[in-house]
Amino acid sequence: MNQIHTLAEKLNVKFCITVTNDIVADQRLNRTALSLIRNGYSVSVIGRRRKTRVDLSLFPYRIKLFNLIFNRGPLFYAEYNIRLFFYLLFMQTDVFVACDLDTLPANYMVARIRRKTIIYDSHEYFTEVPELVGRHTTKKIWEWIEKKTLPHLRHAYTVSQSIADAYHRKYGLKMEVIHNYPLKRKLSENNKVQLRTNNENIIIYQGSVNMGRGLEIAILSMKFLENSRLVIIGDGDIKEDLIKLTLDAGLTDKVTFTGRVSLNDLYKFTAQADLGISLEEDLGLNYRYALPNKLFDYISAGI
Repeated sequence: MNQIHTLAEKLNVKFCITVTNDIVADQRLNRTALSLIRNGYSVSVIGRRRKTRVDLSLFPYRIKLFNLIFNRGPLFYAEYNIRLFFYLLFMQTDVFVACDLDTLPANYMVARIRRKTIIYDSHEYFTEVPELVGRHTTKKIWEWIEKKTLPHLRHAYTVSQSIADAYHRKYGLKMEVIHNYPLKRKLSENNKVQLRTNNENIIIYQGSVNMGRGLEIAILSMKFLENSRLVIIGDGDIKEDLIKLTLDAGLTDKVTFTGRVSLNDLYKFTAQADLGISLEEDLGLNYRYALPNKLFDYISAGI
């Protein structure tokens, strides 16, 4: 976080971090906010409200969640950025932190109008995500937003050197790299979540349950593994399809879906596993260059 610290010379500098999720499972966001707080800075986070109820008292920073009419597609991104623009326009803050391209339009415009510092945190190579593969018009729109904003940014960082190099080649933007290293945790035996029903091996996947994550293969592979269970932690666009696949394949006794788990509880699940999987398929440059949170989480948990 050295780049951020050099920007904040006074301890009363206020940071506003924006995301399009409900913050429940956003580990990188949480680590960024906690790092800033530990160094004496004031932090506010803006996201959106989802169906899952969020206990805001669990987080040591101020949180604002928008109630939106639209929750997916172009109208969602448009509504979110319009709401965000007017909120940021009158918010008392010194530094805007835009997490990913879908929050950048509002942050960029307000920062220009108010002559404030803006920092871009690219959690992924946004225009190369699998969801945009084959959707040429939608991809062109996001690339147009990139072209209009990224070359003008002075402060930016991302999750891997490969993504940083790609943005530099494309826009001449010099991005720092801040890896997704987890916070150091200590876990007693009493705090662990008991996933095992017998003496079975636990295989764990944690993260977004979206296309290209290799989950279909992982589920069907359980047919050939004895005394083992696959635990899928997370939520996403294809979760219901994967549940149906599990039912159709007769693997309900070997595959468990937990849904999303809070940041405070996630490590308790991870620490129980014997094997952690990260099977991103080569469906675009984003996955090819990815360095996911879960890889470091698995290592930290000792699996």
